[in-house]
Amino acid sequence: MKAKSINIFVTSVIVILLYSCNKKDIPIYDISSNQRKIVEKLDSIYLIAQQVYLWNDQLPAIDRFNPKAFFYAQTNEINLYENEIFQLTRYAKDPTTNELYEYNPFSPKLPKYSSIVQPMTSSDENIAKDYTLSNPFGISVAVENNNVRLIYVDPNSPAGKAGLTRGMQIMTINGEKVISEKSFIKQWEIALNLSFIKFEILDLNLGRREVRLNAAIYEENPIIKKLVLDRNKTKIGYLAYNSFTSEENTKKVLEPAFLTFKQSNVSELIVDLRYNQGGFQTSVNFFANLIAPLSVDKKIMYSERYNDLMQMGNADILKSQYVLDQNGNATYENGRLITLHDLDYTEGANTNYFSKESGLHGLKKIYFIVSDITASASELLINIFKPYLDVQIIGVSRTGQEKVQTYGKPIGFFPIKVKQFDLYLSTYQLLNSKNEGHYFKGIPADRTVIDNIEADFGSLADPAINSIINSSTQKRLKNSEKKEFSNRRHPIYYFNNDRLKGNLKTVKDLKLKKQ
Repeated sequence: MKAKSINIFVTSVIVILLYSCNKKDIPIYDISSNQRKIVEKLDSIYLIAQQVYLWNDQLPAIDRFNPKAFFYAQTNEINLYENEIFQLTRYAKDPTTNELYEYNPFSPKLPKYSSIVQPMTSSDENIAKDYTLSNPFGISVAVENNNVRLIYVDPNSPAGKAGLTRGMQIMTINGEKVISEKSFIKQWEIALNLSFIKFEILDLNLGRREVRLNAAIYEENPIIKKLVLDRNKTKIGYLAYNSFTSEENTKKVLEPAFLTFKQSNVSELIVDLRYNQGGFQTSVNFFANLIAPLSVDKKIMYSERYNDLMQMGNADILKSQYVLDQNGNATYENGRLITLHDLDYTEGANTNYFSKESGLHGLKKIYFIVSDITASASELLINIFKPYLDVQIIGVSRTGQEKVQTYGKPIGFFPIKVKQFDLYLSTYQLLNSKNEGHYFKGIPADRTVIDNIEADFGSLADPAINSIINSSTQKRLKNSEKKEFSNRRHPIYYFNNDRLKGNLKTVKDLKLKKQ
């Protein structure tokens, strides 16, 4: 079934008498109409969080939190909401570590999960496009030590059709040399806003050459590379998967790939998720069913756990939030308008089961290649199979010596409308069939190798692939031998996609309460 994103209206709750500006309370009638609307939305965000946020029981009372205090006339509107959301996430702590659930080690001034965005469009037909496409050339690069290298290109993009591949070094951009990371940022921003981009590429096979790419609209192909490897007559399928795009797109690209794997009699599978930061949750379901052996059919895949208020159906603020169809029209059930309050948030109603129809049947072992930016939907896929298959996790890093853990995002959400904004609050926790899903600090890799950007995906020159194919001869680092680089310098990644780092769920995937 095609996943449809359903827009939700949120009626702002107005409980405003005063607002704060420049640390001085001013009567509500002294502010402009537009400023009053901003203050209303600040209150609405808090009131929604108070009932919908996964860890709502740790939030302070409204008079203590005081949403109106986040209004400052001289600050950009969306920055006001972002600041409020950040402060909302400073209360919920993991009792097992006493650390904030939403502490973000990559960006400490931003929440790890929750956010608010102003979508480019609310049209259902355009949601997948808005989600997957931002770079009209299909280029993704890593910048490190003033060197710029391609880390992958979309096969359907102008870069892919021009034969550009992972590992190629970019020497000049539109005739200008790349002399530093700082200068590259400016060059990159300018180049991506043009109708064309011209590179001088250092190709290890063909030497230095010029490549001109014209901007184009194309359908994203999340499969960067697929092939069948051979290890002592054991057939191993390899799939480098970049993003969990819409379910429709996922089906289109994965079904023929897994047909090839099935015809090749693969008994093991490598899923390369090293740069995959997540996407649509329904696409994970489809992917998992292709991988699953027949023995797990009809068994629990994973479940979603909401806060107690949501599970008991007492999140009354959802009564004013109407569920819309793909055309933006209100939906009805037996002549009655349907709201988010009418949906069933119990764990039983939100438990997903394997439904085996196609794909592989007798997979014995699965390898996942990950990095510390592998997140959300990718982590969900890994966690799903831990109770059922021999799962091996290979972490990649720039030195091969760090302790590699995935990003750590065992939560999901769906958008809640606050006027023209989409509010994404951590709403539910994802658990596998053994009730495991506490990887807030990431899923640890079983072993670590170097992420050799110069090696193509699936090549034996890639240490991750080599460690799998020649696993019997590889020296595995013990945890005690691995170094923790808390302040290590990462390459700066510039991805092709504006990807939501979350288990993105559409409201249509939820079920109505039983009457």
